[in-house]
Order: sequence, then structure tokens, then C-alpha cells
Amino acid sequence: MFEVEMPSRRAFLALGSLLLWSASAGADESEIGRLLQGRDLAGAVEAARRGAEAGDPEAQFNFALFHWHGVAVPQNFNEAFRWVTLAAIGGYPRAPKARAAMQETVDPPARKKAMEWIRSRLQKAAEEGDDRALVLMSLSHAPEYGFPDAKDAYFWASLAVAAGRMEARRRRDALLKDLSPAEAAGVQERASEWFRKWRKVKS
Repeated sequence: MFEVEMPSRRAFLALGSLLLWSASAGADESEIGRLLQGRDLAGAVEAARRGAEAGDPEAQFNFALFHWHGVAVPQNFNEAFRWVTLAAIGGYPRAPKARAAMQETVDPPARKKAMEWIRSRLQKAAEEGDDRALVLMSLSHAPEYGFPDAKDAYFWASLAVAAGRMEARRRRDALLKDLSPAEAAGVQERASEWFRKWRKVKS
């Protein structure tokens, strides 16, 4: 008589960890949380992937955890670090602490590649009309994520405000104080050119 193959004890322990993270975040009300409660690992990871690709920080966080624990996907610390960093930049409250733990398993070159991957995704989204991505691009240059650049942070914050994302105004104004007049003028001209190209606005 054949027996249905059950997930290993390790998988269930990892699932338990995921459930604890999800429950503490209130994710039991989400599609991912419901699938986890029903022990549909494949369905949960697919839901997390779809949400992560669509830009949902909570889904990005959960997708990172699946890769971190190697449940329903091969364990991959670099992939986990990319997604948890994106979730942190996106403002998911539990992502920074998880990112700090994951960072210990990722070497500096991989951290740099993760940020390049994140910025490439966000820049593409911004160019396609996603104004929230402008805000996130600026935030990606914050010191806590590594590889900061005050001029690029100001550039993207300026674009975000110009596009109507007023939550970036305080950040834009604070960043301006770190630039010389010549640097500010150069970034402002660059921002005007970008805006004319991607938002079809004439100055």
C-alpha cells in the first residue's frame, strides 16, 4: 500500500516558523496565511511570488522567508536577502529585523548585487509610470541599506515630489542640505530631463 509522502519534519518546523511570522504580522487574514494554515505550501509560495512581483511588501517578506527556510523552493540566502531588502525599503515593519539576521549569511559582493537588482526593478517600474517606485528608489539610497548616494537619493525624491508623491517632500528637502549648490543644480537638471522623457511634461 502506497503512502502519501508527507513533508519532512524540517519542512514542518520551517512552516511553523513561517506561521509564527505570519500570525504575528496578521497575515492569517491574507491568502498566503490561509494557504499556510491549510498546509498548502506550493500554493502559499506561489501566492507570495505573485504578490512579491506585484510590489506588495508583505508578500515580498513572505517570499523571502520561503527562500530563507527552503520550504517549497530551494533554500537560497541571496534570493531571500534580495526580497527581504525590497520589503524593508517598501516599509514592511518586520522586514528590517529579518534583513539584519539574513545579512549575516550574505557576503558583501552579493549584498551589492542585491541592491543593483532592486534598483533595476524599481527604475524599470518608475519608467513605466509607477510613481511609488520613485519614492522607493530614493529610499534605497538610505545608509541602512548600504551603498548610499546622496545625489541619487535627492534625484529620485525630487522626481517623486514632482510626480505628486508628497510623502517624499521632507526627505527631498533634508537631502538637499547635503549637496553643494553645484551638485544640486546638476541633479535638478538631470531630474528635469528624466521627467520630460518619462512623464511627458514640458518645462
